[in-house]
Amino acid sequence: MHAQSMPARSADHCFGIIMHHRLAWWLVEFPDQDATPLRARKLSGRLTPALADWLRRETGDARLGDDVAALNPDSRCWSGEFSYVPTANAADLFDIDAHPWGSDASELETRLARAMIDTTLHPIPSGFVSVFTGLPPENQPVLAIRLSGYICATFELMTACHMPTYRPRSPWRVISGDAVGDSGSDILGWQLAADWIRPT
Repeated sequence: MHAQSMPARSADHCFGIIMHHRLAWWLVEFPDQDATPLRARKLSGRLTPALADWLRRETGDARLGDDVAALNPDSRCWSGEFSYVPTANAADLFDIDAHPWGSDASELETRLARAMIDTTLHPIPSGFVSVFTGLPPENQPVLAIRLSGYICATFELMTACHMPTYRPRSPWRVISGDAVGDSGSDILGWQLAADWIRPT
């Protein structure tokens, strides 16, 4: 998976995760491993010509494509260091220009990367706090939102608790105690609702 090139254009560098999610390739930037992601950039799905040429020489496969999947054919999500440049004629898309090293993404990194992509595609509505801005008091029920699995709605509203001590690898739980991810996508935002949610 090791790949590198001399940048043809001014490149930016980051540690992050490349992930195929919501029918596209993304680069989610992290300040460090298992930290809160900083941003998600949508990729063109292509390598720069210099990186593609380097990869063909390294693999000895002259027919190797110039798509991102060629960097790690057995995975649709992995972490590493990357350089990226804006795609020609598409300032909102990026090409991968270098990939010095890579490894399997952790479960936490993968979950956070998915959520960052989802909030990039669908900004958090007014009145809700993004999970990347702050988290609710532990074990306190809140109104939480996640992307809906149905085309009739963007978000799904649910009652949930953030329980990092009880379940550090999957802290968002529905009231029954089951993981939120068991029934759909990850929580993206929340709001306090003490007046609505009270023990009887």
